[in-house]
Amino acid sequence: MLELTIILAAWNIIVCIIYGIDKMKAARGSWRISENTLLICAFCWGSAGAFLGMNLFKHKTKSVKFRTFVPVFFVLNIVSAGFLYGHIGGEEAVYIKISPSHAHEMMQSGGVLILDVRTEEEFANGHIEGAILLPSTEIRNLAEEVIPNKTQIILVYCRSGARSAAAARTLIEMGYTSVYDFGGILDWPYEIVR
Repeated sequence: MLELTIILAAWNIIVCIIYGIDKMKAARGSWRISENTLLICAFCWGSAGAFLGMNLFKHKTKSVKFRTFVPVFFVLNIVSAGFLYGHIGGEEAVYIKISPSHAHEMMQSGGVLILDVRTEEEFANGHIEGAILLPSTEIRNLAEEVIPNKTQIILVYCRSGARSAAAARTLIEMGYTSVYDFGGILDWPYEIVR
């Protein structure tokens, strides 16, 4: 997100300079940058630079076309930037598979929710201490009730790893941002509760 902001700021500075160069060329009576090029620069995310250049260099301020289109482009740039920041700048979660040992380290650090997505019978036969049962078949229906905080760090496991992978992906689709699949309890080398 910071990179995008820097790029947009640099581009608007360049557009402002382009408007200044065209003003100098107009004062000298030499070859000019076309009005269409100036407007295209404003339209393509450079409206703030164009507006600044118009006012700083007193260039194109009497042109109805520029007084109309540059503010319109500015509004369009702001709206599209908001959309872009919402999709690019946002932290979009991705599926992450970790090892049982990594999961164990995270559990030792605390602040994690351990999610068992097996059946009630499997859970009763043995589970990881502190785990919450939410069968994979109930994820879509009950996840928001069981785990209301979508930024909670969630460590997901099942019996062999297939259901935990599917459940982790479902949670991510539902908007959970810190989901880690550590596979099946069959590969868990640490203590379990019976």
